[in-house]
Amino acid sequence: MDLSPDVQRLLRRHSEIRQAMRRPGGIRITVERELFSIREQLRNFPAALQALQAEAASSKVTKR
Repeated sequence: MDLSPDVQRLLRRHSEIRQAMRRPGGIRITVERELFSIREQLRNFPAALQALQAEAASSKVTKR
């Protein structure tokens, strides 16, 4: 999957925020809003959505 640098940056930041949400203390509301903004931007890139779905599926498997 060949993604542009902007999409790769968005995916990295999305992952960072999701990991921060799982830590004690969570995240600030402004960061949560950033997460929603990133998701909106990524909807324009079908390949990025597939990467997000794969990440979500792998995180569900590792939680068990």
